[in-house]
Amino acid sequence: MTVLIVALAPWSLRLKERINSSCAVTLVRDDDAAAIDQALPSADIVISGRFDAAMARRATSLKLIICPWAGTENIDREQVPAGVTVVSSGGPEEAIAEYVLATLIAMRRSLFDADRRLRAGEWKYGFLADRVVDEVYGSALGMIGFGRIGHEVAKRAASFGVRCRAVTMHPKRAQPPPGVTIDIGALTDAAAIDSLVEWSDAIVVCCELSDTTRAMFDARRLALMKSTAILINVARAGVVVEQALFDALRAGRIGGAVLDVWYRYPSRRGQQQVPSNCDFAALDNVIMTPHYSGWTRPAVERRLERIVDAVESFASKNRG
Repeated sequence: MTVLIVALAPWSLRLKERINSSCAVTLVRDDDAAAIDQALPSADIVISGRFDAAMARRATSLKLIICPWAGTENIDREQVPAGVTVVSSGGPEEAIAEYVLATLIAMRRSLFDADRRLRAGEWKYGFLADRVVDEVYGSALGMIGFGRIGHEVAKRAASFGVRCRAVTMHPKRAQPPPGVTIDIGALTDAAAIDSLVEWSDAIVVCCELSDTTRAMFDARRLALMKSTAILINVARAGVVVEQALFDALRAGRIGGAVLDVWYRYPSRRGQQQVPSNCDFAALDNVIMTPHYSGWTRPAVERRLERIVDAVESFASKNRG
């Protein structure tokens, strides 16, 4: 069994070393087109965050594509050869869910503002001031998407006494965590999405970027949100219209946002890059993080384990 790993990630070498020695493993850089072209024809399994028409033409022996990322929007499904299976490795959903709850609580408790003010000697909140903060207990959390990430978010949210609703591409197949009650609607039903948005005190965007979800949160839909509601995006920036979100936050039409995914990224590791065409950094109702919600040490280990398991399971079934 021949495995091709196409990646720039620093853990790629560790992944190569973990795959069973009975597999022939080739590791190439994501930006090395010549090496990819040379390796593709003999590859039975391709581990890659992207797959396009050019790769499909060369992948004549391909049987399995493993996407190492949570999102598979760069796997062009129309170009995947007939009979080839596509799977996502998973691994970061627990870490992302933890990030969602942590940042939601931080926003509701005005944690960063309280910290900043007290460092300057200002006792803005609490029993020595007239200002109190909110809490998440009893609040309403809407999830756009209910895959592995949404499932883990719901599990943790329930432990804080948060009520949940969700929309997903496959509502009939969706299974809430044991003991958790969730109303689950269809991501293809515009009315169901609007209803969820109007109901929610916080909204978590945790769906794939696709033709269905691209620009889903435009000015009209953002206007349906409560003025105190928080938008948390851990999916892809393109689900939310950049300028519309900035305008809603700047005008105070929504309560705030937690943004871990962005509209502009560095082209190489270590490069400085402002993450948006809009000045989100100037707003005090936004938490900005550098696409790191799923990048914890345990999450990386889980990702590696699941990729190796997928390779070895497929290899054992198809050997000989």
